[in-house]
Amino acid sequence: RPRDARLIHLLLSAQGVQAYQERVPLMIMDFAYRYTSQILSDAMALTADGYGLNSTSSGRGQAQEGNVSTVALRLSMGSRQNYQFQPSLPKEVLLEMAQERNRITLPKPERDYGYRLPPERYILTGTSWGI
Repeated sequence: RPRDARLIHLLLSAQGVQAYQERVPLMIMDFAYRYTSQILSDAMALTADGYGLNSTSSGRGQAQEGNVSTVALRLSMGSRQNYQFQPSLPKEVLLEMAQERNRITLPKPERDYGYRLPPERYILTGTSWGI
């Protein structure tokens, strides 16, 4: 096994994860590779445009070819974090929204006919789907 795969196996076992498929470490390595390569390409673009330069150098394009500053790395990580990893709403807010939505009761079916269904051609339980 490659060194990175062994490290991921050790990390998973240290976190108490004992049962997982063999492809899970490969998927984690693939995610890490794609994430770091995107961050580095964003940082290189920011450095080339002059956004990631230190305060000592000024103007566009002052960075040397292939040099990426820590300012550019932090800027690219921060910009990607704002739209890629959006946290979900707290559980209490979701519960409150669900309770508010569930306060509206569904209409009761009529005694004679029950619920009205749309025409047969719009129902997946119909006999001819036209396939």
